[in-house]
Amino acid sequence: MQPLSIGQAIIATVEPNEVVVIEAIKELGLELQVIFNKGSVMVLPSGVNKATGLAALLDEAGLSSDQVVGVGDAENDHAFLEACGIGVAVANSLPMLKERADFVTSAARGDGVAELIDLILADDLAHIAPHRRPSNSTE
Repeated sequence: MQPLSIGQAIIATVEPNEVVVIEAIKELGLELQVIFNKGSVMVLPSGVNKATGLAALLDEAGLSSDQVVGVGDAENDHAFLEACGIGVAVANSLPMLKERADFVTSAARGDGVAELIDLILADDLAHIAPHRRPSNSTE
């Protein structure tokens, strides 16, 4: 099965295999989406991403997205960070994600997450103003 890894709701591979994946989806007539993550290629059901997972969790927990600080670094984090009260990109994030984040850490990877935790403990991110995001309402 190499270079594929198969999970319960996801099939993953690496670039440049996305071409074969997209051809297979088209040939089989499947309603699936291809999501990229810094060289990884994931196949998910249409409409499923980190933001939809977060929405389900928040609904179950009775929380608001305004109460969430999300951290990301790659293509698959755009919708997720937009769905969070504050979206944070770590220093090694893709440039487009950094541009759309409310805050970018000075450290990369886990050190960036540790930096963020220290900031939360220090002042609950009071110094970070979330960007205005488009409303999800249909009014």
